[in-house]
Amino acid sequence: MTHTWVLVSNAAEARLFLNEGCGKGLQLVHNWAHPDSRKHEGDLVTDSAGRTQQSDALGRRSAIQWKTGPKETEMQHFAAELVERLEAGRMAGAYQHLILVAPPHFLGLLRESLDAPTSAMVRATLDKDYSQEVIPELAKHLAKTLCP
Repeated sequence: MTHTWVLVSNAAEARLFLNEGCGKGLQLVHNWAHPDSRKHEGDLVTDSAGRTQQSDALGRRSAIQWKTGPKETEMQHFAAELVERLEAGRMAGAYQHLILVAPPHFLGLLRESLDAPTSAMVRATLDKDYSQEVIPELAKHLAKTLCP
């Protein structure tokens, strides 16, 4: 029997399902919530940018610029948390195939975070936000992907 894990997520919540074959439906394995990814930038930053120790010719110190915004950083942390579970499942032999379903930007963050062996198990990706779908509707959306 082939086990396929299906990760359905967006930047703030995710559900992991098990599918045991064509027409077998989806069983919920795990549920995550990451509310920090939903917060506004201002809610994630507690004060103004830090200051450097160097001064310019006039004695002014410039503010440090974020290379990655706080909201993006939270999304990266959440993607890494999800990928950690996917990698642990692969190493435990819990699944043979993996399907990733997420909005385009978050799907990219997930793919970037995957190690090579886990990435090799990805059978399909869908750039959709089905995170709010009830399980029967989700199964309909994924029918062609689960039963190629």
